[in-house]
Amino acid sequence: MARVKLTLEVEPELRRRIKLSATARDESLREWVHRAILRELEAEGSGDDETYGEEQEYYPSRGGKPRGSEHPPRPRSGRTVADAVIEDRR
Repeated sequence: MARVKLTLEVEPELRRRIKLSATARDESLREWVHRAILRELEAEGSGDDETYGEEQEYYPSRGGKPRGSEHPPRPRSGRTVADAVIEDRR
């Protein structure tokens, strides 16, 4: 199948995040973007699933889930906010 070039402009921070994710999976930027586009199209049910036959992979997040604003760190008397944050994360 012939390939065509696709040019994409993104913010520097997004490029950095993509690059980190691709490196973590030992992929090139091209491979990572290609896989992300295929995954998005499959999620939409585009009907191209058979063409590429790529299985969707699940990557669980590392570590615990953040507690959010439900339990915000509160400084105790004589402690700094940084100490409260550290204590809350234990």
